[in-house]
Amino acid sequence: MRYAIVIEYDGSAYNGFQRQKGLPTVQQTLEEALSLKLQEDISVTASGRTDAGVHAAGQVAHFDCSKAIDTSDFGFRLNPLLPRDIAVKACYRVDESFHARFSARRKTYVYRVYLSSIHAPLKEKYNHVCFYDVDIDVMKEACKYLVGEHDFRAFMLSESKVRTTVRTLYEARIDVSEGGRQLEFVFTGNGFLHNMVRSMTGTLIDVGRGRFALSDLPEIIESKKRANAGKTLEGKGLTLISVDYGKPLCDGFVDEKREKVTEND
Repeated sequence: MRYAIVIEYDGSAYNGFQRQKGLPTVQQTLEEALSLKLQEDISVTASGRTDAGVHAAGQVAHFDCSKAIDTSDFGFRLNPLLPRDIAVKACYRVDESFHARFSARRKTYVYRVYLSSIHAPLKEKYNHVCFYDVDIDVMKEACKYLVGEHDFRAFMLSESKVRTTVRTLYEARIDVSEGGRQLEFVFTGNGFLHNMVRSMTGTLIDVGRGRFALSDLPEIIESKKRANAGKTLEGKGLTLISVDYGKPLCDGFVDEKREKVTEND
């Protein structure tokens, strides 16, 4: 039987989601807790492999289990076996054809940036603290160039190997709060390349502080060269907000036509 779980985690103490020998990861921690609780070897497959230090509010994963699970309060019963920085928020019985990664239609990430002329200790853990003066209106205008189907190779980790670097961004926007100091760069797309959100955000900041002109964005995208874009920001500011499967997971499985992306971040 196949089950889907929705997971929230603070990635600060982990070397990303995916298992890595000798390093703490979210996947290993989850699998150990699930295996102990269900008394059988459990392997989980997530919607994507978040990097070291990256957080999640709505990561989705699936696993197979030989026994029936009461999903109504599964998280409540499992979470005492997990550290305080990981929690299973919901569990659903899904069709065997459901795949947390390949059934996904859209994902939404948020990268948080705090603008400050001095260090901001209470913001450091979940934000990139930016000491530059930036033009927020220009950055918002620059977001428009990222929306749509593009080859995003210029924003990908150079040594990544993927079948295609073409992705579709449905939304790119900047939400502003705390008197213009707190910025949330929100991106929704059908898939994301390795480091794509972090490097897009770094590039938008470079536009905001005048390192790039607004008109440079189309040229950066068209160049397909990582060296032409801005820096890749730290993982700590990035959070996977949600994964969209076309319907709520409680419906069991979504089997309608979907825009499939072979490799997702």
